[in-house]
Amino acid sequence: MDLDDRKRSRRSALLGAGSLVLTTVVMIVVLLGVDLGDEPAPDTLAPTTVAPTTTDLVPDTSPAIDYTPTEPPVTPAKPTTTTISPTTIPLDQRIVVASPAGITAVVGSSSDSIDSGSWAVAILSGDGSIIAQHVWPGYGQPGDTAIHRIVDGVETVLVAPADPANQWIRLHDVIAEGGSDKILYSVKNGLGFDSAFEELFLFDLATNASQSLGVIGGWEDGPGRLSIGGNLIVGETFSQIESAPFVRRRDGTAIDPNSFGLAASYSDCAICPKAFAVDERGAHLVWVEDDLLVVVDLATAERVAEVKLVTGLGRDIDTLEISGETVIVNAHDRNTGVLGRPYLYGFDGTSVRLPVEGSATFAR
Repeated sequence: MDLDDRKRSRRSALLGAGSLVLTTVVMIVVLLGVDLGDEPAPDTLAPTTVAPTTTDLVPDTSPAIDYTPTEPPVTPAKPTTTTISPTTIPLDQRIVVASPAGITAVVGSSSDSIDSGSWAVAILSGDGSIIAQHVWPGYGQPGDTAIHRIVDGVETVLVAPADPANQWIRLHDVIAEGGSDKILYSVKNGLGFDSAFEELFLFDLATNASQSLGVIGGWEDGPGRLSIGGNLIVGETFSQIESAPFVRRRDGTAIDPNSFGLAASYSDCAICPKAFAVDERGAHLVWVEDDLLVVVDLATAERVAEVKLVTGLGRDIDTLEISGETVIVNAHDRNTGVLGRPYLYGFDGTSVRLPVEGSATFAR
């Protein structure tokens, strides 16, 4: 081997050794995860002091954005039964409710059971006793139609049919006058075309005597429940498919319904005036025409109140009662056919419902 060959051999050895060393270093760096470029160099510069900046706030003079929602406002659905805070309805007004479950006294939102028997009509008289009837008969309807008086839970019979097989009694109303309570009732006699008639009476609790007020019905005609106020007796009579306002004085003198804007009779009409009643003083006449409650001043024959009832209620009404500026509306439940919870309506349109079901009357 000449000199040149020896020099080339030494250079190759040195290059190989260098490559081995470099490869080893790279492997060590990779294995140790050393990032030679990420380690910042030590900061040997003197710290820099930055002067604080001061910003003057300039009020925003751009016009305000008037946001109008894209969705229409939601109107809450009206409830089917509305209870309004009463105004003309006295909260301390005493009311009695009769039903198959018994007799209940109601004052405001509170109620107390008076009797647990089954009753069709019950009226709290001026002396505190209850005048009541178990069955309010239809034409020839069987049952106990006697008029009872309940005092401190003790029940006695005031008026009973002389011949229960051919007589039926209807309890209509009670009026307090002259320091005594008087009961308005009628007696239906007989079933035949020629023999049947219905006679009206006024029974005085002070004397236990009845006064006849005349014949008011026959074989196929007769009254619904009547009311008495002052010198007037008011209600509705029926004859087959016809109904008619019944307005007369105690002496039997009839008053023309046209005086109050009423027809003499109505034929097979569901929305015509009906359920006529008078208050105890004989000052106001009330009735229903469709879903409108109408109150008329008897002295002037002018309408003093027209109150919109719950939709559809007018067709289900059984009876009305009026006292002061409040009207009781007794109505059947359309789903069950029985009397539901009565309504109280004020002349100003406010209304509440009683807490119990049945036929309600004002205390006398």
